[in-house]
Amino acid sequence: MITRSTERTVKNRLLSGCCGEAMTAQGMYILVLVTVGALMGIVFDVYNTVTGAAKWFRWLRPVLDIAFWVVSAATVYYTALQMDSGRLRIYTFLLILAGYLLYRMLLHATVVASAFRIVRFTQRVVRAFARVLEVLLWRPLRFILRLLAALAQGLYKIGCKLESSLFFLLRVIVIRVIWPWLSRIPGIRTSFEWLSKVWKEFWDRASNWVQARVIRS
Repeated sequence: MITRSTERTVKNRLLSGCCGEAMTAQGMYILVLVTVGALMGIVFDVYNTVTGAAKWFRWLRPVLDIAFWVVSAATVYYTALQMDSGRLRIYTFLLILAGYLLYRMLLHATVVASAFRIVRFTQRVVRAFARVLEVLLWRPLRFILRLLAALAQGLYKIGCKLESSLFFLLRVIVIRVIWPWLSRIPGIRTSFEWLSKVWKEFWDRASNWVQARVIRS
């Protein structure tokens, strides 16, 4: 038979075990919330430092602010859901604030300085990479483009000279060879004079119509 002293011993062990588990769970919950507050401070300082040091990231600041608070709220709620059935109590926010204050006192300066060093190092790497691209790619490409432009300009000038020479040669051939031969044909001179007159009258009438209907109106 189980004596009363044995029952008391079993009850005390059960109570001590339950209390120990409860204390362990509460301690873990406190540690997690403090850690969440510290991590929120770290993330905020890092992206705030990066967006402040890099000019091309400043336009992302409003978007990053919204994303930070959305992710932070989701993280806090998920932590409470896993460890306290989703109940958000006053001490939940107090513990997060405590973690953030501990971070500010202990690690803020180190994190901000490290973030600045990372930003400066990244900027140097990007500038060096851009310099390499300029030397190996952009300068040769620019030289080739200038060379092609000069070549095209030279070919255009040569083409213009060849065109002028060709038209001069054709004019000489027409005036010296073809026209004397055509002028021997009966009525050819009269036909050319008639065509020249019709052509002149056409353009005179077109000019008068444009002046009367378009310009004066």
